[in-house]
Amino acid sequence: MSAKTATVIVSFRAKPDQAAALVTLLSGLQPGMLAAGAKTVSLLQDQDDPTRVFEVEEWASADEHKRFAAQAAAAGAFAPLDELLVAPFEATYLATVARSEAPGGGR
Repeated sequence: MSAKTATVIVSFRAKPDQAAALVTLLSGLQPGMLAAGAKTVSLLQDQDDPTRVFEVEEWASADEHKRFAAQAAAAGAFAPLDELLVAPFEATYLATVARSEAPGGGR
């Protein structure tokens, strides 16, 4: 594990009638994120509250993600979120300190 590797969790809360539109928009942004340097991007939706959506991203560093986010914001990529969200999204930067996997992939 590299000390520079960063996991970024971005949390979104959609307006009740906009959850599907939010998922569609975020899904469409994933190829651009990968092209900009993200190692992986996963989009997750709360099973009990579909207005809660989380994007889990792996980047080489938090700074790399912050540069990407600043450029995307300057280009207006986040503007459509204003109509879909009840509050601004939040990004949290995490470093893996331990990881375990079940033998055989947990089957």
